[in-house]
Amino acid sequence: MKISFTDTSLESLCMAQELMDNLDCEIHFFSEDAEVGLFGEMPGIVSKWPLIPNSWITSMYSQNYKPKYTAVRRSWFEKAIAISLAKRNTFFHLRTRITNVEDNKIQFSGAGFSGSGTLNFDKIFGITIESNNTIWYGGVTTTEMAPNPNLITGKRSDSTIEVWAEHKLPQDINWIQKMSWKGKTPKNSIECDIDMGIQRAKNFLNKVNID
Repeated sequence: MKISFTDTSLESLCMAQELMDNLDCEIHFFSEDAEVGLFGEMPGIVSKWPLIPNSWITSMYSQNYKPKYTAVRRSWFEKAIAISLAKRNTFFHLRTRITNVEDNKIQFSGAGFSGSGTLNFDKIFGITIESNNTIWYGGVTTTEMAPNPNLITGKRSDSTIEVWAEHKLPQDINWIQKMSWKGKTPKNSIECDIDMGIQRAKNFLNKVNID
């Protein structure tokens, strides 16, 4: 079976891993970005570890999770999952724009001399739309912070601290990175996206088995 994803979100990456574990398939990802992960940042607060099977991820090197920490650098986490998928029967069409999707066909225009064309698929998965549009403001610092009920924080293995606030970040902190994110809550965002991807895969696998 030939399957495609029109985004490289964490949800889609985990869905692809679950499909690869349980279905004989070839998977393609399309993205206008130059890489999966590393650029941009989303919530990486965690309450447990591991989040996914060890076979789904490669090393994150300096960002590898360590016991008793409460956050991971999500962009590196997603990149490590993508590298794992690339080692399987998975293809990443980067710097590639989808120009049309119709009848299980994807027309695309990408980088390189022969970067444009049309590919046929048995199934095309699109982006899941998040209904909650609350804006959260995030920052990364090395400054230890006192507990604050208005802030969601997590410490990474490199000793940086990830902080999220619904309204605004504290002004008296030396921020080394700032970011913003839309969603329900950063507190369990990474775990919810993983669970959603796995559940979507299981729903599809059940349908394939019934058919």
